[in-house]
Amino acid sequence: MSINHQLYEYIISHSRTITEEWFREKRNFSGPFYSNSQNPEINQVLREQHALTIKTIAHTFLEERSLFNGQLIIWAESVAQSRIDHKAPIHHVLEALSKTREVIWKYVEQFSNLHTESVTLRDILNWSSLYNASFDQLIHHFTKRYYVLSTHQLAAQQLLITELSTPVIPLVDGIAVLPIVGDIDAYRAKSFLEVVPQKCSDMEINKLFIDVSGVSIMDTRVANEMFKLIQILSLLGIETYISGISPEVAQTSIQLGYDWSHVPTYSTLKQALAKIRHS
Repeated sequence: MSINHQLYEYIISHSRTITEEWFREKRNFSGPFYSNSQNPEINQVLREQHALTIKTIAHTFLEERSLFNGQLIIWAESVAQSRIDHKAPIHHVLEALSKTREVIWKYVEQFSNLHTESVTLRDILNWSSLYNASFDQLIHHFTKRYYVLSTHQLAAQQLLITELSTPVIPLVDGIAVLPIVGDIDAYRAKSFLEVVPQKCSDMEINKLFIDVSGVSIMDTRVANEMFKLIQILSLLGIETYISGISPEVAQTSIQLGYDWSHVPTYSTLKQALAKIRHS
């Protein structure tokens, strides 16, 4: 058995001891996911993944590089997904990996001291080069995968926020309500134009009641986007009704030069629906 393979076996055989040493250190880490976790399930995940980290790094000392590369993909996916699921900040994860890097290398040094007759200076230098290059690769793959997963998560959250902030609520066949509540920033204003017409089309809506009673501020951007939305809906053959315009919003709209006279307006949504029901 080659000296490299002996080193691999030594690290694997001491995997549990390495993990226990790392666990004793983790109480000093910055992140609560590592330092303060009393959840046995999380601790079990950390133990299993730390063992996987050790196994992955140990493969770097074997001659067959593909073994390390295969382990690396498995490790990066498992650890990145876990840290995303538990909302662990990436700098806390890198701190934990740094300690892992330090602890595993101590066992490489121990192995060298136990085999002084067969381990040469060239072996140690070669191991150091391989080890650091592999750990750098490990961190690179993790951060890349973490970024992809976090980006997907943010996109999904933003989509959910968009869905919730532009709720087209069907009432009866062909009639729906769009209640607008809260402040309207540039992103949300843009989402009205992109999402609402498509939703109305998909739901086969021909009458849409837009209730703005929950909008406290009607600035130039909001008024402009509202008018654009009404124009787009009109081109789609959808009749639009506005309800809930407050005196302050109405006054602001007039000052901005926007005329609501071509759009049926009502003081309340209840009044608007009653008018349509009896028409």
